[in-house]
Amino acid sequence: MHHSRLVSTFVGLLFLVVVACSPAPTVQQPAPAQPAAPTQAPAKAVQATSGPAQPTVAPTQPPAAQPTTAPAAAKPAPSGGHITEVNFSDAKSLNSLISVDSYSGAVISMLGSGLVQLNPADLLPTPDLATKWTISPDNLTYTFTLRDNVKFHDGSKFTADDVKFTYETMLNEKVNSPRRATLSVIDAITVKSPTEVEFKLKRVTADFLVTHSTYQIVPKSVLGNVAPEAISSHDFGTKNPVYTGPFKFKEWVKDDHITLVANPDYFRGKPKIDQYIFKVVKDANVVAEQLKNGEADYGQFEPPLLAELEKQSQLKISSYPTFVFTFYSYQLDPARTTLFQDVRVRQALLYALDRQAMVNSIMFGQAVVANTTEPILSWAYKPDVSQKYTFDAKKAEQLLDDAGWKKGADGIREKDGQKFKFTCYTNSGNKVRENYLTVMQEQWRKIGLEMTPKTEDLSVMLDRILKTRDFECFLVGFPWGVDPNQKTMWHTDSYNGGQNMNKYSNKDLDKILDDALNTTDVVKRKELYFQMQEIVMRDLPSVILDFPKTLAAVNKRVVNMEPKAVGFRNNAHEWAVTDGK
Repeated sequence: MHHSRLVSTFVGLLFLVVVACSPAPTVQQPAPAQPAAPTQAPAKAVQATSGPAQPTVAPTQPPAAQPTTAPAAAKPAPSGGHITEVNFSDAKSLNSLISVDSYSGAVISMLGSGLVQLNPADLLPTPDLATKWTISPDNLTYTFTLRDNVKFHDGSKFTADDVKFTYETMLNEKVNSPRRATLSVIDAITVKSPTEVEFKLKRVTADFLVTHSTYQIVPKSVLGNVAPEAISSHDFGTKNPVYTGPFKFKEWVKDDHITLVANPDYFRGKPKIDQYIFKVVKDANVVAEQLKNGEADYGQFEPPLLAELEKQSQLKISSYPTFVFTFYSYQLDPARTTLFQDVRVRQALLYALDRQAMVNSIMFGQAVVANTTEPILSWAYKPDVSQKYTFDAKKAEQLLDDAGWKKGADGIREKDGQKFKFTCYTNSGNKVRENYLTVMQEQWRKIGLEMTPKTEDLSVMLDRILKTRDFECFLVGFPWGVDPNQKTMWHTDSYNGGQNMNKYSNKDLDKILDDALNTTDVVKRKELYFQMQEIVMRDLPSVILDFPKTLAAVNKRVVNMEPKAVGFRNNAHEWAVTDGK
């Protein structure tokens, strides 16, 4: 999960919690009126300058609110100096094979490179480590031609063997990569030469380029002899991450800072600054304070701080919609709890929440209440999903009554001798989410449900929701990818090796999700994703509360840095500071 954090996260998400990489926590920002839904049908397969026709990309035609211009040309500025980014959550792992949170993804994106990267102007894939690619007529074989002048940070040469190793490692069950489930579409990876690698897929996979070809490549020479089960604990993720990107790792002082230094051998040219520092502080208020006093140059911040930061003449404030969503998820594994098995209970929980009031008061209007699972920026967004959940406490009470949950003498509902009491977690330091839980606690108490909010460090909570699954309920924010594929959250197979964290399973939906990936026909994909949204909004395996915007501040001494939803760090090697300090 990257933005105000947790993510993102997902990458991925994607989801990952995190983040670019996937899933991650997020901050939210000014959201005036709801952005208009996309009115144009997705563009047909386009001819890329880097390769032949790419039928597997469902090109997005973003609304006006989405950045639609490429990064501005670099402005003259002295070389040298540093930039400090501030956040209230630390990274969890700098190993791209296993990372899930958005802050880890942010750091990794400064360290590494993938086969392709996404162009922020049109969200289509452009060359990165690959210079071009070809796609077979049946859309099952992708052949990438690689750069021949790339070195890893340790001086070793990057080749097709590293690409094959990276992907096969993520596919290894013993590694337990969060990307394994979605990458299982890969049938074989063949090294054709040191500068050519071929991927054969088991079936047509529409998002292969925009989603699966962006993962940062790791060196086989460093991790090739590490046992798969030891990958996640190897010091590659904490002390010696080696990649091919614009910056090299210098040090990580846990819960304090991560320092990166310019890579003089970066294939796009040495970065203009000498150091990039990721600084960790205790909460969102300290983030704002350090942006104000100049201790930090860049950071994302929460809506309550917008008015204050807008007064700071040395800061440039950015506001933009993203693919991030705020959601809560309840445990659906009956072996852990039976509270949420009945869909009427899940629907009642949502009807009981006045989400617009939450957005207005806690987000200061800087988010859009979610009426479906696809973000408004997506070409597959369905604005008229039939199952709508406007605030209706009476309907919530009726649904609970119908489900057999009756109020006891203390006002708490019970059924078969079991009280409706549960705990809901969120990550500490995120005041927006903490306030959300407080309001949710109050509104659920009014319909007879007792929820106890709990906060804990992000890294601890990620283990809870992604590994041990020891929860009844949690609230976080993840980013979707630019492709509307949401298999990682809703598919049965994604419980192991994906981000279906609560063991949701609907076989009809599984088929729809598979079919939507197994065609390059954009019209068919859109219809299938419309069906997906109908099913998920009916079943409510997890609840997407809103789609927040992101607020970011950049000190005006920094040039060429333009925060945006996608591709923000693509030009990090061009970032500079006017004072050279």
